[in-house]
Amino acid sequence: MDQYKETFETWNKIALLYEEKFMKLDLYNESYDLFCKLLNNENAAVFEIGCGPGNIASYLLSKHPGFKLYGIDVAPNMIELAQKNNPGAKFSVMDCREIHLIDAAYDGIICGFSVPYLSHDETVKLVKDAYDLLNVNGIIYISFVEGDAEKSGYKTGSGGSRVYFYYHLTEILKEILISRGFTEIQYLKVQYSNTGTIDDFHTILIARKPYA
Repeated sequence: MDQYKETFETWNKIALLYEEKFMKLDLYNESYDLFCKLLNNENAAVFEIGCGPGNIASYLLSKHPGFKLYGIDVAPNMIELAQKNNPGAKFSVMDCREIHLIDAAYDGIICGFSVPYLSHDETVKLVKDAYDLLNVNGIIYISFVEGDAEKSGYKTGSGGSRVYFYYHLTEILKEILISRGFTEIQYLKVQYSNTGTIDDFHTILIARKPYA
């Protein structure tokens, strides 16, 4: 089976488990708060890439109910949950590799842990497409798992379902953002553990699309 198809099917299958595990996780709230502070617009149009069950959207809207939020995810079950959890927002099934087809403009784009399921070249394209969708002075948020690309490969869950997982290096992601024209890059890092021991470094990059 194609690695992307298998990964997408896994996300669809585990949507309820993902909701149970991450809906109330507060580990990244500081980074979401920074994103909102940099937006500095209580009525901002926000586009979320890879919205999952709506956990990030729920936090953003709880703090800033005026946000006009539109989220996409490749898994229909995730979209169903996201809409249930955020009835005031709008969500659609969409592959993040196709966001260039969207005819809209946004003040902020938040991409929480979608990049780990994209190759380097696909990440370059995602950043380019996101830049084109942002209004001038808009803000982008990207989170990923720090690691050498050579470590990328399949990860298997306890139920036997697999996803293909890509590691990315912070400096390379920064170079991608800079090469596309983003400025004012801010960097945050958090430690995340699945088993009670620190086993992953999660990185967040936040940047601005400058005035011409």
